[in-house]
Amino acid sequence: MLRKIASLLANGPVFARGRRLYDQNQRNFWLPLSKYDKLQSGVYLVLTDYAKGLFPPTFDDQQAAYAAEIAYRATIPGVTAEKVTEGEMQKPFWFGGFTRKYLQGFLKLMTHLETLQIRPGTKLLELGCGTGWMAEFLAVTGYEVTATSIAEVDIEAGRLRAASLATKGLVRSLRFEATPMESVAQALGLKDHYDAVYVFEALHHAFDWRSALESSRDCLKPGGWLLVCNEPNLVHTFSSYRVARLSNTHEVGFSRRELMTFLRQKGFINVRRSGNPFHFWIAPHWICAQKPA
Repeated sequence: MLRKIASLLANGPVFARGRRLYDQNQRNFWLPLSKYDKLQSGVYLVLTDYAKGLFPPTFDDQQAAYAAEIAYRATIPGVTAEKVTEGEMQKPFWFGGFTRKYLQGFLKLMTHLETLQIRPGTKLLELGCGTGWMAEFLAVTGYEVTATSIAEVDIEAGRLRAASLATKGLVRSLRFEATPMESVAQALGLKDHYDAVYVFEALHHAFDWRSALESSRDCLKPGGWLLVCNEPNLVHTFSSYRVARLSNTHEVGFSRRELMTFLRQKGFINVRRSGNPFHFWIAPHWICAQKPA
């Protein structure tokens, strides 16, 4: 009955604008949309896919999920892979408030590192680095950074960042390795090696976030810290469903309680969250947890 109601709503006059906008969006990923437009097209899509039994999304095929993440740049509708790469290399300097958002995120991570006394010169591991803008910033700050991504094309771009530091006379330890988050410890072969592991707005793209966190624990030195940074809350599953369908990637939100409970179950201590405790399932998660010494 609920699915029938969802279908009637999606195909009725209320969401006619949403249907039209989503049709256009399927041909142009960067279609200019107001917040109201995004709401209209997003709710239309949720209702349509719920009626078909496709929402909430489920992910059962690991290799298919990996392939979709790797192919991301080449599959964005209406945008060339070269243009996507250019945008990724410009990050975090994106127009429209994004620069402020990303730089504020970087500063918040730096504050956490300082509070935990993880100082420049120590070893950091990043999960899901993309083209590595944050890893580059941290390397300039003086950290020894290993950054990972599932996509070899990201790693190639990241290595250009490392080369640029050498060109500028900044000899810094910055390396990039291609590996899924779920098997990072095995791929790097560096257990008990890093002073801290961080993931920034990337854990929600993992096929299996639990395995990713377990593997990150293996990478940490005894007493080392895991930092889960700016990961989306539960509402993200709904609000970014349109983007997920267009890009064929994971865009799911997390329960803070579930994240923190899982970390404790896996032996982490001093599991802490920062930010307002009243997140209303919207505010992003910042969580840190320590591997026992």
